[in-house]
Amino acid sequence: MSRLKRSSERGAILLHVAIALMALIAVNTFVVDYGVMWVARRQAQNAADAGALAGAVAMAFDPEGWTDRSETGPARLAALQVARSNAIWGEAPDVNVATDVFFTDQPAAQCRDTDGNARCIRVNVYRNQERGNSLPALFGVAVGLTEQGVRATATARVAVADGTDCIKPVAIPDKWLDVNDTTAPTAPAETWTRDDTFETHAQKGENWFPLPNPDGSIAPTETEPGTGFTVSSDVGMWLVLSQNKPNLVKAGAYTPVQLPGDQDFRTNIKECNGIPVVIGDTLPTIDASTTDIGDSVHKGFKHLIDLDPHAEWDPTTNSVINSCAQGANPCAGTSPRVVALPVYNTGQYFNGIVNGQAVPPVNVVNIVGFFVDWEGREDGEYVVEGYITEAPGLELGNSTITPESSLLSQIQLVR
Repeated sequence: MSRLKRSSERGAILLHVAIALMALIAVNTFVVDYGVMWVARRQAQNAADAGALAGAVAMAFDPEGWTDRSETGPARLAALQVARSNAIWGEAPDVNVATDVFFTDQPAAQCRDTDGNARCIRVNVYRNQERGNSLPALFGVAVGLTEQGVRATATARVAVADGTDCIKPVAIPDKWLDVNDTTAPTAPAETWTRDDTFETHAQKGENWFPLPNPDGSIAPTETEPGTGFTVSSDVGMWLVLSQNKPNLVKAGAYTPVQLPGDQDFRTNIKECNGIPVVIGDTLPTIDASTTDIGDSVHKGFKHLIDLDPHAEWDPTTNSVINSCAQGANPCAGTSPRVVALPVYNTGQYFNGIVNGQAVPPVNVVNIVGFFVDWEGREDGEYVVEGYITEAPGLELGNSTITPESSLLSQIQLVR
């Protein structure tokens, strides 16, 4: 009886092991294969996000990025290349540039500008059964799960920026309608050129007398560019920054201004102030007679050039080349020689001069990017030469400006 009982229990442990193995395989299927899917899902989203951001950066800062929206245009190609360079579980995702990388105006609140243009680019990435690059199923085979897949989508937009926390303390006048053009070239009529001066009054002694045909200055608004700088007309414009003379407003002539915070004038040129300045702000003017502005400008901008000594301006593409920001180990997101300059309301400033203010405050009506090409002495004074360009900025929501006039952009993920 005892021998029969022991004999009937033989092999019982195998049954327990078999049941435990089945449970273990089921748990591993859930933990490992499900874990593979979730890791891959995160990697897929990273690939889509990176691709969309790269496409938006090309839209904003490549000279042809906004206008060339073809499959071979810079924005879609950048998005495709960056998305594919982000592996999903050790393998590049499948991305079709014709169907998976495209411009969109949806969601309309964020991706459609006032002219109805699409300001967003969308990227879809796949690693799944339908695209023939499914994820492995390591333990799921035991329960009939042979393959699994993931997909992700991301949308990035080029937002019109209205401020920056890295502005330089040299404000330049906005463009104007130059009716009183007495300096060659004077044609076509009323055309602003780099050697023009702004005139609404003529000075005789200590008095000012209105001109019969004054120059006109209209600041940009949310819907109109006014008479000021625009992306289409002025990106790539060569401009000489020289210190403004008393009672004179000249194209490119800068007025030294005090930025928010405690940093001094030269430090604010060499470094980022860190406190945002927004279109619509008023900045106090520094009395140039109280400090050596020219020497500070010289040393401050020379410091920026030394940070990226090999950077150059390419006039064929209106872009910066050979920058340390474009190297294998980037020194920064953009060249340290691309700076943001406040642009002031020309008419308002000159009106302050006419009304007896020696150094009127400046009202910021725009902010432009400026590539510092050279600095030094010219005709006995320190000048800075460079090119108007677009630059990164911040969308702070405190003011609005038409996209046509906005030379600052912020890249954002919206979906």
